[in-house]
Amino acid sequence: MDGYQHLPLDTLKLLFSTIDISITVKQVEAQYVNSGKGRPRYPVRSMLLALMFMRFEAIPSVRKLSRKLERRHYAREICEFQGDQAPKHNTFSLFISRAGPETIEGLFTELRDQAFTMNIVDKNECVKVRLDSTFMKANSRRGQRGGKGDRGARVGKTDRRNFDVGWRAHAVTSMSALPLTYVVRSANVNDKKPVEALLGQSCSLLKHFEKRVSHVIADRQYYSAEVFAAVGKRKAQPIIPYPSGVKDPLIDLWLTKRFKVKGDARLVELYRLRMSVERSFRAGKLELEMNNLRWRGVAKIRMHVAICFACIYAVAIVAHSIGRPELANCIAAFTY
Repeated sequence: MDGYQHLPLDTLKLLFSTIDISITVKQVEAQYVNSGKGRPRYPVRSMLLALMFMRFEAIPSVRKLSRKLERRHYAREICEFQGDQAPKHNTFSLFISRAGPETIEGLFTELRDQAFTMNIVDKNECVKVRLDSTFMKANSRRGQRGGKGDRGARVGKTDRRNFDVGWRAHAVTSMSALPLTYVVRSANVNDKKPVEALLGQSCSLLKHFEKRVSHVIADRQYYSAEVFAAVGKRKAQPIIPYPSGVKDPLIDLWLTKRFKVKGDARLVELYRLRMSVERSFRAGKLELEMNNLRWRGVAKIRMHVAICFACIYAVAIVAHSIGRPELANCIAAFTY
């Protein structure tokens, strides 16, 4: 509590009023026909802020979001809705469908680029990044009589021994626990498959801001000649321990049966930085309802992850803007 006890009470209102999402607002507005006919629509900025508010307040569905906006004046004020009127749940559903995944993902891209411009993602020219993925349980009752399933979701590992139906978000994250890029795949897709695309996107992004990837840190499930080749092609150094049973390892780094990292001291020190991306996923899953999927289909899952990651960037941007950089990863400081 000592880290954020001096913040004002209306911190979420401060956060929403500070962030600039004008580019995304224009992209969404382009999806509407501005003929002047029909009922006046709700402001696009307010609708986008409401979807972010839904994550910050851990509201599980748009139906409950609509109810909270109707009953709570402070919620409407935070999301910048005028008067006592609030959108119904079907209005939010239509808005989400009309906007589409590419436009909503633009919300994440816009805030990420702002963070790069403010030089808060990584101040160094040579950037260390972390590869990882996280499982998200699908909104599915597959196998139950009369149940509904998510057609795109597949059975995959939730941890070392358990399986479930779901999706997996694969991401590249900086050492400041801010995601650079990500892709969403079915849970049965191997972690190594999206690596080439993720590294390509990350290197292009960093090159645009006159930076480059120096080290790629990942867990041992990413150990393979293909991944090492993909990292080497970007002139970066892989920090990936080899699993037990490998006869001719590509690196002097391994994990013991008790999950203690051994090998070259410099590589060991670099590998211990892997916790940054895990903090990022933990924030998304525990504080932004990333793991509580109520949408179905890969398009809406992509939007769900994009909004969660956009919220992470919004917190980092506002924390630096108000002169409190120590709160850049503290989502709890900006919620009621």
